[in-house]
Amino acid sequence: MVSADVSGKAKVVIVKNLTRNVVEQHLKVIFGFYGEITLIDIPTYAKSGQNRGKAAIEFADTAAASQAVSYMNGGQLDGAIVTVELSDLPIRT
Repeated sequence: MVSADVSGKAKVVIVKNLTRNVVEQHLKVIFGFYGEITLIDIPTYAKSGQNRGKAAIEFADTAAASQAVSYMNGGQLDGAIVTVELSDLPIRT
């Protein structure tokens, strides 16, 4: 659960339960609907190159991040129900 102070400043959303087919372009198209995306991080397995089932998306503003969570948490992406939550942690570089 996200605390109230996190949601007030968080620009990063964490998306969990991604299928192996999801790539950065999918996330740009789907989540870009809610606002300008500044950075996407999709951790991958070294050997296969497939995603690890989660991603971090950084928006330009907090309102866009909050709206993405409101509409996408519990939604479907590539047939899987995803969990989307706010994070006040920066994206790894």
